[in-house]
Amino acid sequence: MQCESNQDCLVKECALGQDLCRTTVLREWEDAEELEVVTRGCAHKEKTNRTMSYRKGSVIISLTETVCATNLCNRPRPGARGRPFPRGRYLECASCTSLDQSCERSREQSLQCRYPTEHCIEVVTLQSTERSMKDEPYTKGCGSLPGCPGTAGFHSNQTFHFLKCCNFTQCNGGPVLDLQSLPPNGFQCYSCEGNSTFGCSYEETSLIDCRGPMNQCLEATGLDVLGNRSYTVRGCATASWCQGSHVADSFQTHVNLSVSCCNGSGCNRPTGGAPGPGPAHLILIASLLLSLRLWDVPLWT
Repeated sequence: MQCESNQDCLVKECALGQDLCRTTVLREWEDAEELEVVTRGCAHKEKTNRTMSYRKGSVIISLTETVCATNLCNRPRPGARGRPFPRGRYLECASCTSLDQSCERSREQSLQCRYPTEHCIEVVTLQSTERSMKDEPYTKGCGSLPGCPGTAGFHSNQTFHFLKCCNFTQCNGGPVLDLQSLPPNGFQCYSCEGNSTFGCSYEETSLIDCRGPMNQCLEATGLDVLGNRSYTVRGCATASWCQGSHVADSFQTHVNLSVSCCNGSGCNRPTGGAPGPGPAHLILIASLLLSLRLWDVPLWT
């Protein structure tokens, strides 16, 4: 089933590589007022169930996504809407968002997680695209996301994605994470994003210094679901980022996705040519709204 913003749903045949149905629920609470928006559609096969919540000023924003693997399994159920905000009080986490610049201004608030499976999270999504009004490069709050607990990260000469999940009070507090604040770790990897003609040609592929815990070289290939064109990503990654779910969520390469990581400087060297070494210029500009980036609306796919 496919529908947007609580509108009537229609039956949709999913595209190649989208083998799951999803239901994404966005909720906002402020005092006694509540807003709920539900969208449904197809999702790539790497997608998993997830939750996330954070504060924007006095508003609590919650995102929940569930996936299933049979025909029309995401059809609306009578009476499912309007469920009250969960009253459980579990882990206490720091919370802020770039939606109101509270993360950048170090104006964190406290947020009580409402589900026992949630961790304190910090999500960073910075990439070299033009910034829009809905960009949300930094988010802190509560969540149950792929790879939690622990850390997962990737950076190339264009993008920086990082997820931190921890499970003690306010463990996600403090200044927002910036790639430049992570020290070089002694490894180098080839970096590019695009295809062999544009973005990942030999002239555009170069060695970069890996930083922080990102000490493996990643290469991911697949097809861009929008245009069914080949797409390649190379860069530095943590071992946990080598899961297909992280790559598929961060880059629109859901079809025929292949992800490999290796140890040793330059081990993701492209075959068939010799790209020139040298540090790549880091362009750190914000990405699409994170809350919808990890999910299919775009934090959500």
